[in-house]
Amino acid sequence: MILSMTGFGTGTAQKDDTAVSVEIRTVNHRFLDIHVRISREYLSLEGAIHQLVRNALERGRVDVSMTILTAASSAFPVNSSLVRAYMEAAGRLKEEFNFADSLDMKTLLNLPGVLQNRDTIQLDVSGTVSEMVNRSMREALEGVLRMRRQEGEALRSDMLRNLASVEENAHRIQALSLNSASEYLQKLRDRLAQLLPQGEIDPQRLAQEAALIADRCDISEEVARLKSHVEQYHALTDAKEKAGKKLDFLLQEMQRETNTILSKSGNLEIDRLAIMVKTDIEKLREQVQNVE
Repeated sequence: MILSMTGFGTGTAQKDDTAVSVEIRTVNHRFLDIHVRISREYLSLEGAIHQLVRNALERGRVDVSMTILTAASSAFPVNSSLVRAYMEAAGRLKEEFNFADSLDMKTLLNLPGVLQNRDTIQLDVSGTVSEMVNRSMREALEGVLRMRRQEGEALRSDMLRNLASVEENAHRIQALSLNSASEYLQKLRDRLAQLLPQGEIDPQRLAQEAALIADRCDISEEVARLKSHVEQYHALTDAKEKAGKKLDFLLQEMQRETNTILSKSGNLEIDRLAIMVKTDIEKLREQVQNVE
């Protein structure tokens, strides 16, 4: 199964005075690389978010951006006991030292600890909030997977076009290689006829030398392996498993066989076709980098 590593999804959940929204973006990466952006007071949820992503995705960089709004998180709670202590202390000072003024509202609000900062509040993230985070994450991940499947289908079509070109040229190379031995023999005969006097060419020795050269330049095994790799590639694009890493490995093997064909072949047309195969393999390697 071909799944792209490019995806995007959003999810929301709301209950009473609590709202959760999440946005997930994914791009290609060799491994699963998860990054979560969430308010500091909800950092305890990060482990659960990571696990939800790992359950759904296997590869790619995943950026999760989550916002959680509750009555507690949007307010600045007043520390009533501390305010009471300030007021009692001010009253004692006024009585003892006969001060004319007492604490006014502006002064009181500026005293340390009266208003609690959101970042210092330990919010209860169990129960309702956790369930809403779970629901919004699943919704966003479904959107990511839906986009990955759509992108993967388009990617598969492009890959199969390039693979068809590799297969066609591999067949042409195989057909041309069948005549290699007789071509080597004729070239050797013509060359020796130019260098040696008429009648001094030993036909048996000539055939032996041609056979040795043809054996060193034989590319039948390389072509057979190349065609086998193409068949395996086809099978993986239709399989249910996620095949990105296997496809990448097959392309490395296909590149190796093509390089060997180029180094062994002495036929200009075979060389031209092998270069075309290398070009198509490079296109496939670029495409497979975005396959999960």
